[in-house]
Amino acid sequence: MRIGLDFDGVLVDHGEHKLRLAAARGFNLERWQANTNLMQEFLPKEDYREIKEAIYTLLTPHAPPMAGMLEHLADLEGELYLISARRTDSIRFAQDWMQAHRIYDRIPAERVHFCSESDEKHKFIERLGIEAYLDDKVSVLESLPYWTRKFLFDPDGISERYELHPEIEIVPHWRDFSRVLQEKREKA
Repeated sequence: MRIGLDFDGVLVDHGEHKLRLAAARGFNLERWQANTNLMQEFLPKEDYREIKEAIYTLLTPHAPPMAGMLEHLADLEGELYLISARRTDSIRFAQDWMQAHRIYDRIPAERVHFCSESDEKHKFIERLGIEAYLDDKVSVLESLPYWTRKFLFDPDGISERYELHPEIEIVPHWRDFSRVLQEKREKA
């Protein structure tokens, strides 16, 4: 099975950095409000842009892995691909983070793909024949081909605020994603 994974908000946890940067600008957000699908609704556009700039560059190397990610990434059976959107000048920060956390031990560099915009991810997913994809952005999952199994990584419980397409499966923790894929493999 070919499994695709997003980087920001799936492998790496920017939550505390987002909350701290928002608070420094006078916005005391709750964790769910800092979710990538919602944060722009609670901040002025320029503040949101500056926070994204900081977390995708200088703060990325200092961000922790998502809870359970390192443990359960090792459990996933199949070809793993990283398909993520980042500006060219911020890719090296993601690469440094992946090196520090030994992600390349599980996802070879030749299977790591960055595109410049989130709405371009579907092109990589189609071309690579990704059968299951885990992302934290609803809009990305809604744009994927019908044959790709779509998983919303939702540790903040924001899925309750959306009317999601029935094909989108919600996984609040990495262990849930690992378990669902394991069950699919056992049924096959």
